[in-house]
Amino acid sequence: MNDRTDRNESSNGRKVVLLVVAVAFIASATTAMLAFTASHRAREADAKALAADTADLRGDLVSWKAQLGDALKAPEQSRQPYLDRLVTLTQGLSSWKPRTPCGQEARDRLVRTMEERARALLRGESGETNTDESSVLDSALRECEVTRGRDVTI
Repeated sequence: MNDRTDRNESSNGRKVVLLVVAVAFIASATTAMLAFTASHRAREADAKALAADTADLRGDLVSWKAQLGDALKAPEQSRQPYLDRLVTLTQGLSSWKPRTPCGQEARDRLVRTMEERARALLRGESGETNTDESSVLDSALRECEVTRGRDVTI
């Protein structure tokens, strides 16, 4: 009887081990699937947020260029109101809260370029700078696209 009891206990032990392994496998597969789903959602949300940041920045750039054109067309002695508007636009963009780190980097670069041009105009210079606001924004957004997802560890 001891032999039979030992075999039943041994058989039950194997069943328990198999059950534990099966539960662990299912838990592991479920965790992996949930992580993949969460990662996919995060990537989609980031892409939408970056698209929104890009649209906002491009809209601000259009406004800036329109105001800049008006300032450059105005006679030098009557430019001050136009220059004030440029400064106001730059300050507004500086305080705008981007949705993504890439949006923040692009905003910061764009603001620095705008400030450089505004300072040149305020000093009475022609307003010509070595960098164009559009190219700065495009460059920052391209870099964001190239480096996207590199901060995520797998």
